[in-house]
Amino acid sequence: MPSGASIWGRVHALAKGRALAPAMISGIRSLGGMEGATMRRQAVLAVVATIMGIAPIAPAAAQTQPGACAHTPAILDAGDFLLAEPATFPNFWRDRFGDDAAYLKIRYGGLAYAEGSALLAGLEKRTHPPLRIVELRLAYATTPDRAAMIAGMQPLPKAQSIVPQLGQSAWRALVTEDGGDWLLGELARWQASDANNASVGAAGIAQALADLDDEAKSRFAKRAEDAGIWRLALDVRAFEDNLADFVSALDRLPVTVLPKKDDRAQFIRNALHAADLRPSFDISKQPAEVQAIDRKNDLGAVLRKVGRLVAYAPQTAMLLQVINYSGDLRVGTMVAEGLNARIAAKQLDPINNPDAVTAAMLDGLDYVLGRKDRESILAGFGISDVQGEMAESFVERALARFTLAPFMQGDETEAPPRPKQLAAAFPWEQWVGLAGRLKAGETISPDDRIVAADLMIAADRPADAVGFLKTAGDWKTAVRRAHQLALDLDRRCADLLRPPVALGQPLYQFEPR
Repeated sequence: MPSGASIWGRVHALAKGRALAPAMISGIRSLGGMEGATMRRQAVLAVVATIMGIAPIAPAAAQTQPGACAHTPAILDAGDFLLAEPATFPNFWRDRFGDDAAYLKIRYGGLAYAEGSALLAGLEKRTHPPLRIVELRLAYATTPDRAAMIAGMQPLPKAQSIVPQLGQSAWRALVTEDGGDWLLGELARWQASDANNASVGAAGIAQALADLDDEAKSRFAKRAEDAGIWRLALDVRAFEDNLADFVSALDRLPVTVLPKKDDRAQFIRNALHAADLRPSFDISKQPAEVQAIDRKNDLGAVLRKVGRLVAYAPQTAMLLQVINYSGDLRVGTMVAEGLNARIAAKQLDPINNPDAVTAAMLDGLDYVLGRKDRESILAGFGISDVQGEMAESFVERALARFTLAPFMQGDETEAPPRPKQLAAAFPWEQWVGLAGRLKAGETISPDDRIVAADLMIAADRPADAVGFLKTAGDWKTAVRRAHQLALDLDRRCADLLRPPVALGQPLYQFEPR
C-alpha cells in the first residue's frame, strides 16, 4: 500500500491540472460545520477517490428495460394493490394512484397493446376512475386511435377548447408521435377566442416538452412562432439550456405580447425561474443580458444548487419550501451543496439508499436552522398532495429506517438507540419492538403492518414491504405508502416516472406501439 505522503503527492500533482470542482469544495466546507472534522476528512477522501478514479459507493444506474429489473415483481405487486378498489370508499376519496399503477403495469408487465387498452378502458368506466386516466389513455393510444378519441371529445362547460382535458402526457405524444399539427392548429384557434387560458395551456405544453433536446425544442418553437402562437414559442424556448434563442425571440415579439419594454426583464426572470432548477443549465454560458439579470440577487445561484440536488434525490425538493419559510439561503448554499458534494463523491447513493440522503439533509438543516426551527418548519407543510403526509413525518420515518437498517439487515445484533433528531412524539419504541419481532419471525397484526412495511424497506426487502401494505388495517395510508414505494423502486429500475422538470408531475411515455 502506498504511503499517505505518496498518495497526497499524487493527488497534488493531479489537482494541478484538474482543480477540484467548486461545488465539491463548497460542500466539503459545509460538512465541516454540519458533521465535524471526521465527516470533513471523509469528504476530502471521497473527493480524492473521485479524482483517482476510485468510487467508495457507486449508485447503480437505472436499467433501460423495465422487465429486466430485479424489483419488477414488487413494482407489479404494488401496482395491482393500487388498482384494486376497496369494498367501501373513504369519504371524498379520489383515485390519485391508479393511473401511475396502470402505467407501471403496462410498462413493467410488458402488456400487449390490446391488453393495455382494455385495462385503461376498464379503469375509465369506474365510479371512482383514476384522476389522469383520460390523459393516460390518450398517451397510450396509437396515432389513429388518439385522433379518433380526440374527435369524439367535447369541451367542458364554458371552456373554449378540449386542450386542457388532454393532459401533459397527451400533449407530448401529439407533438413527438403525431407531428404536432393538430395541437398547433387547435391552440391557434383557442388563442383567438380565449387568449388568457390558451397562454396557460401553452405553458403546460412547454413543460411537457422540457426534456427534449434544444434542437427539437427550437424547431417546434419556430413552428409555433410561424403559426402566431407566440406564448407557446417563448415558453418552449424558455426550457432550452441555451437561452440565446429565447432572448432573440424577445426581439421579435409583437407589441400585443410585449406591450411594455420593462416587461422584457420579467420574461427573462420567468425563464430563469424554470432554468435554475435544471442541472443541465449553465448560467456562465448564457447571453450577457440573462447573466446581468441573474446577478441582481443571490437566489438563482441557490436554486441551481437545490435543483441539482433534486435531480439526484426528488425528496429533497422540500428544501425549496424550507427556504421559502425560513428565508435562509444557507439551506441551498450549505445544506444542498454539501449533499451534492457527497453524492458526487459517491459517499451517498440517492437511488438505492435515499434514506441516507434524507438523514444527512436533516443533519444539515439542524446545523443551519437549529432543531427547534427545523421541526417547526417541517411540521408546517406537506410533501405533496398525493402522499398526504407532512414533511416532518416523512423525514422522521426516513431517519428511523436509516438508523434501523444495519439492525434489520443483520449487520448489527443490537437495536440502535433512539436518534436525537426524532421528535418526542415519534413512536421509536414501537418501531424497535416490531423490528425485533420481525427478525424473530413473529406474526404482525394488521394495525402494525404500516410500520412493518417501513422496517422491511429498511431491511431492503421491498417485496415483503408490499406484502405488509396489502394486508394493513389502515387502507388509506397503505395505498399512499405503496404508491411511494412503487415510485422509489421505479427509480432503481427504468426510472419511467421521473418528471421532465423539477416539481412537475410524471409523464406517461411509451415505446412504439
